[in-house]
Amino acid sequence: MILEALILQIKLFLSEDMGIEGVNVIETHDSDLEMSQLKLKDYTSMIAIGGKLNLMVVMSYDNQLLNHLVELFMDGEEVSKDEEQEIIDSVSGETINTIIGLALPLFPNRGKGVTMTPPITVNDATNIKKYKNAKIVSATIRTEHGDLSISALGSVDSIK
Repeated sequence: MILEALILQIKLFLSEDMGIEGVNVIETHDSDLEMSQLKLKDYTSMIAIGGKLNLMVVMSYDNQLLNHLVELFMDGEEVSKDEEQEIIDSVSGETINTIIGLALPLFPNRGKGVTMTPPITVNDATNIKKYKNAKIVSATIRTEHGDLSISALGSVDSIK
């Protein structure tokens, strides 16, 4: 349910808001069956969700896709080299924040009673390991500008 809500909002955000064509889900994974760790792409942002749900949502981008999103967000405005990393972090964080915000009404209990942390962005991690009694659900979404993965990590009860 949570993964489906996130996938739906990513597809709508990328295709309708960002004008990116060819947005398709190419694969999904469930840690119960397939994985003990989550492999990360070039650049990753994450948000912790607490309250009625306890989970971490992780969005990991290919560099090419994230660079394209930065161009779209900046709308042709020049970015100096010393501002570049800050802009990339901001776009990555704003994208995951928007996706989760749009998906919350589709979460259990319509997202009522949940809290969210500000996004955290990392670009030097390669994987996140799954702990015992935890679950990871993940999807890879392909666009004409590269792939991204969206994942939710948490207790088996939180991730349905």
